[in-house]
Amino acid sequence: GLAELAQLYQANGFFDEAAQCYQGLRRIEPREPRWPHLNASLLSGLGQLENALPLEQQAVALAPTYLPARLRLADIQLKSNRTTDAAVSYATALAQAPGNPYALLGLAQCDLREGNWSKARDRLNEAVRQHSEFIGALSLLVTVSEYFGDSSRAAALRERIGHREFTDLPDPWRDALLDDCYDAYQLSVTAAVAKLGGDIARAKDLLERATRLAPNSGAYPRQLGVLLSQTGDEISARRQFERAVELSPEDSDAWLLLYQVVNQSGDAAAAERVLAAALSHCPSSYGLHLARARRFKAASRWEEAIAAFGETHRLQPSEAGPLLELAQALFSARREPEAVAALRESLERQPGNPVALSTLMYYYIGANDEAAALRWWEQVRRQSRMPSSTVAKLQQVFQEKFGHALPSVP
Repeated sequence: GLAELAQLYQANGFFDEAAQCYQGLRRIEPREPRWPHLNASLLSGLGQLENALPLEQQAVALAPTYLPARLRLADIQLKSNRTTDAAVSYATALAQAPGNPYALLGLAQCDLREGNWSKARDRLNEAVRQHSEFIGALSLLVTVSEYFGDSSRAAALRERIGHREFTDLPDPWRDALLDDCYDAYQLSVTAAVAKLGGDIARAKDLLERATRLAPNSGAYPRQLGVLLSQTGDEISARRQFERAVELSPEDSDAWLLLYQVVNQSGDAAAAERVLAAALSHCPSSYGLHLARARRFKAASRWEEAIAAFGETHRLQPSEAGPLLELAQALFSARREPEAVAALRESLERQPGNPVALSTLMYYYIGANDEAAALRWWEQVRRQSRMPSSTVAKLQQVFQEKFGHALPSVP
């Protein structure tokens, strides 16, 4: 009973009470390694490393083959600046489980503490060779690659990592605590971590539990809907978004997600109804007004699109995006002077925007204003983010219009 209570307390954030229970459990069952391990996990999470260290050492002594305990011990030692001890613990873990990515990552961190960047790079490369998607090693390799001046590899690694984040090492004793968690928010946070680590099934299970534990909150159906949508289950995602806006009608993000999934289904009438309902509940939502403006634009309803893009600009005057789309709608409505003014204003918000620069140059070429086109050409060629295909097309259009090539810009 005390064991169950301890885990219930820890799983739901009652850490002082859990620590008291573990203190009693260690006296009642002194040979049980779970109690010092879970107690150490609790204390290290609170930053009490000095108190956690002897408990994790005790857990390792009682369960020398339980790899998570040894890795936790190494982590505590490393964070406590006991680098030599940490390296021994990581090496022992690696001997127990050859190729273990967390042990290799830990040893690489120890190498960096000692200034041995080459050895750290070798360990990280080995971790990635055996576990190609291990974010911990990939992330640290970015730093190591930059140290060695390999900026191209660092950039490639960042792109490979994307929005994923490091996930902690699997620890069955500690992970089992979630089965006793009745805090919907904690479950949702853990689900987000699981999702970022690629464990979609785990994230889905946790979010479904969160929605059951907090049936009157729209936040968890919305989060679950996003996950389902990303896995391709649009029908289930739509149901969750509908539930979210029913519970939280002021949640503009949930409305926008519902609109997007309905719109993607091809049901234009339903998408129109959702967007109208969304704006009635959230009349100041930038995202919803932008969706409405783009809907008008897709239907070539230019005057309505112009008014809607103008409203998005009013709601977010610092953003360049609505001004660029407003300019496109104005050009389509044959309101060129206003379109040019919108483009110039967008460049005040975001100097050097490639779309604004190239569009202005296209406009002046079409207007047969060679001098203005050349002025914008100088800015186009100095913009490093300008796609080479856009530059080539501008050169072609200019030569066809004026009969000679554009000058090179140093």
